[in-house]
Amino acid sequence: MPLYDFECEPCAYYAEIRQGYNDPSTLECPHCNKNTLKKVFITAPYVAVRGEPETVKHLAERNTQKMGTYELQSKMKEDKIEERNAKREKVKLNRKINNMTPQEKIKWIENGE
Repeated sequence: MPLYDFECEPCAYYAEIRQGYNDPSTLECPHCNKNTLKKVFITAPYVAVRGEPETVKHLAERNTQKMGTYELQSKMKEDKIEERNAKREKVKLNRKINNMTPQEKIKWIENGE
């Protein structure tokens, strides 16, 4: 069974949960006991293809590699790369906090790290 990322928006709880493909994408949050724990997709799986491109996506990726600096910057702005990176950093922080012991959490809250 695959491992999925789940996040509760109201309380910022984060967890990785194993579940089947057909299981629900919204669960009850163990932290706030509300039905707000939702499946989030942070990064899509990467697939590498050797040889000639066979799909539109492969052609697009090859064209992106040939772009100039200004074209890449505008493409990154259109694709909202900064927002994705910020979300990844938030997930890393949530993982770190969820893996802390209660004493470490208190120290982190008091000192900031």
